[in-house]
Amino acid sequence: MDALNLAEYLLKNIRERDVRLKDKLADGSIQTFEEYRYIVGEIRGMSYVEQEIKTAMKGIEYADD
Repeated sequence: MDALNLAEYLLKNIRERDVRLKDKLADGSIQTFEEYRYIVGEIRGMSYVEQEIKTAMKGIEYADD
């Protein structure tokens, strides 16, 4: 698997998990404030990782040109 395919695979999985977590926030199924904080932290973390992957992909795309 080359770097771009790996990055696309990771981004796809991150986005799918992000949607599931945001749906959980929206449907009111969270029972405790601790669970809420944990989910919000995961969403923030995935957003950070997604940005890092996108930044890294730009460098790879330029290197391939």
